[in-house]
Amino acid sequence: MIKILKTIKKRAILMMVATVAISLLNGCVDLLDKQPLGKLNESIFTTKDAVDKLVISCYSPLNGFITGVWGISSGPDNCFFGDMCGGNIHKGSTPGDIGSWMQIERFNPTGDNSRLRDKWTLVYGAIERCNDVLRTLNKNEISDLKETDKVQIVAEVRFLRAYYHFEAKKFWNMVPYIDETVEDPQRRVPNDKDIWPNIEADFSFAMANLRESQIEPGRPTKAAAQSYLAEVYLFQQKYSQAKILLDVVIASGKYQLMPNYHDNFNPAKNNNKEAVWQNQVAVNVAGAGYDRSQRGGDLSFPNTTDLPQLNGAGFNQPTFDLVNAYKTGVDGLPLIDSYYNSDFKHDQGVESKAEFFPDTITPVDPRLDWVVGRRGVPYHDWKTHPGKDWIRDQVSAGPYNQKKYVILKSQLAMYSYDNTAKFNAMNFNMIRYAAVLLWAAECEVEVGDPEKARLYVNMIRERARTGYYVKLGPSAPFGDGKNAANYKIDTYKKPWSGESKDWLRVRVRFEKRLEFAEEGRQFFDLVRWGIAEEYINAYLAREKKLITFLEGAIFEKTDSYFPIPLIQIDRSYKDGKPTLTQNPGY
Repeated sequence: MIKILKTIKKRAILMMVATVAISLLNGCVDLLDKQPLGKLNESIFTTKDAVDKLVISCYSPLNGFITGVWGISSGPDNCFFGDMCGGNIHKGSTPGDIGSWMQIERFNPTGDNSRLRDKWTLVYGAIERCNDVLRTLNKNEISDLKETDKVQIVAEVRFLRAYYHFEAKKFWNMVPYIDETVEDPQRRVPNDKDIWPNIEADFSFAMANLRESQIEPGRPTKAAAQSYLAEVYLFQQKYSQAKILLDVVIASGKYQLMPNYHDNFNPAKNNNKEAVWQNQVAVNVAGAGYDRSQRGGDLSFPNTTDLPQLNGAGFNQPTFDLVNAYKTGVDGLPLIDSYYNSDFKHDQGVESKAEFFPDTITPVDPRLDWVVGRRGVPYHDWKTHPGKDWIRDQVSAGPYNQKKYVILKSQLAMYSYDNTAKFNAMNFNMIRYAAVLLWAAECEVEVGDPEKARLYVNMIRERARTGYYVKLGPSAPFGDGKNAANYKIDTYKKPWSGESKDWLRVRVRFEKRLEFAEEGRQFFDLVRWGIAEEYINAYLAREKKLITFLEGAIFEKTDSYFPIPLIQIDRSYKDGKPTLTQNPGY
């Protein structure tokens, strides 16, 4: 009955909006058939410096900003899609604060959801910027641009165009591919073809032509293109092709895991050896104010009214299920089949003034306290987390705060804008080497050597085992004081050869969740693995026992992709008919 009502609701809203749209269109065909205003005049860009500025404009949307769009919906971390829909976080804040996220968390978004509209606006606006560069190079004679430099620019821009299309593909599946030959992208390209071949072609061109290394950090390299092309192959279960590319990246020796897990979320160590490609941000330099900081997560800082420099809106709250997943057995291995049988001790419903002692007995993976802010544990070097006082509404989102993207208090002066932690200079890892290793482990499970898969997973776990201690000061859990929990993690000792593929898959996938929680990957992985429906409904059944607003939420197979924004369908009308078709179920 719930499924039926959900489908009826979606279709009723769609029909209502469609009826209004068609009525308007019948009277406004002449108006809608006019060419778009504000189109870039490529003919004025005739120097290398001018072209370089156009290329730079293709990067700025990576931070989640383009005309009319703000980063929380469209930033590169994708946490409110990849992690919230994947069972790693709740929306957070209060139920009425940006209620459009609640639709998405309950798997009931409509075609007029503003968060999805913003994401579409960003990726396709960014794609048009990439195409502007390519059109400029095709139409103009750039007198001071060498042919070798021109090839690099084309490779760089096609890499970015592939990345933005890849984002659209993950979100909506059947989407239009827009290249530089399309003069009116808003209405002329239908979404009736699978665009994987187009994305592959752009990444392949980039891989063949990009440099091995770049002078300026943030520009993609050959390895970045190889890694993204491999991920595109993984989304299509082309494991053999992906394995070839990942093997090359690993064998190059160019990348390595950083000694400490926290090194990847420390602005002092931006562009480190684990960074295959990072989105560059900045503060306190010429032209870089708060808007060029890592703003995608600025609402996701805890609601610390007692610490104004740290204070945020309290969105992005880790789930009970994620915290439980970090529990380990006496052997230091994940409790894959039983982690959810009991809850790790928490302070849900406990006032901050009431006595509470965190669990120091149950073994846990130390990555827990780099990812999750929880009561009784130092919140980096800021102070010990006080619990409910830092949470806007425990009832709707639980007792935890995100911690991964929070800079240290001691870093405010150098790495924040206006001494405000949420406006910080922490780059975002688009691809880090840990992902390359776990992608390679997937390939080894499917078409290679299980022992090699174990090797790659163990590399990740060994770093977590030995590299969690960072000297942050006597008040921090990994500083000069004693540990805040019973940290226990170990590698897989027994051979994986002879184990079933299902057994192996579960372990590689579980490691991916532990390593990349809060990095926007989980939901999209569940979909590409073909397990989203079973996994998410099992999660919802567990989590709603503590978060009652999830009562009645259900995931259907059609929820694997989001609804195409209705405004884009309306704008696609040509000769009285839309060129864009809505996804099934909406």
